[in-house]
Amino acid sequence: MPARNEKIRVFIGSGEASVLERKTLIHSIRKNTKHDVDIYVFNGTHNSIELNDNPPVPAPMSLRVKYRNITEFSLYRFLIPEICGHQGRAIFMDSDTVCLGDVSELFDQPMIDYDFLCKRDAYTGTDMWGLSVTLMDCSRTRFDLEAIFDEIDRGLYTYTDFVGMSGAFLKHRSFKIGPLDPEWNVFDRFDSETKLIHYTNLYTQPWKYPNHPYGELWFEYFQEARRAGAISDVDIEIAKVRSYVRTNILKGNYSFLGREMNFFRGLYRGMRKTAKAILKKA
Repeated sequence: MPARNEKIRVFIGSGEASVLERKTLIHSIRKNTKHDVDIYVFNGTHNSIELNDNPPVPAPMSLRVKYRNITEFSLYRFLIPEICGHQGRAIFMDSDTVCLGDVSELFDQPMIDYDFLCKRDAYTGTDMWGLSVTLMDCSRTRFDLEAIFDEIDRGLYTYTDFVGMSGAFLKHRSFKIGPLDPEWNVFDRFDSETKLIHYTNLYTQPWKYPNHPYGELWFEYFQEARRAGAISDVDIEIAKVRSYVRTNILKGNYSFLGREMNFFRGLYRGMRKTAKAILKKA
């Protein structure tokens, strides 16, 4: 367990398209954490880092690597040990989450001799780990992104193998990975034990589509962040104009028409999936 005088460092993966998400997440972290937290925002759109309310500075990522990002921020988590001077611990979180627990509990989890902890068995039918919430020992962990992409380009493993820390990747890069408490990265649901909910489904995220079964929780923190001044009306208008969020976001989670649209959208996706399966067998 780290000494309590070690500052809790939380890095959030984000971009311009996720301003409302990340500001909601930051509000939830600060609301539910008893200790001081330094929050670093990776803005993949601008290849920058913002610490608390300080001006952004360039991120130490080459354009070669930046252009390989799948999302705006996929690869930025691998910069964390370098940014921390390879000292102490740090937490990484995707921006499409809400923190319901005190992050000091996550920060203090026993790491034994692991390089980092993340979600075990994150994706059914694979050996992939879920790095969307990760606790890193920065003194142990080294990511040489240039060398890793050289190996990807030579076909030693795939991009997906790397970002999921699959067995194929670990044959070449022997990181020691431990299981994170699963309540710190719960996909698309929550109950009384959940410490962080992760809205992973791009087709149901409550800021984009109405009637998420757990969307009221996100809107509770979103509205609190607005009242606290952490999210401005300008933030919301820009997000709407740029189509980052649905235009009726201020109406909250529930929408009768939205319920019907979600039904037909799900029906359409199911029909496409069935058609693809039939064509594959043909």
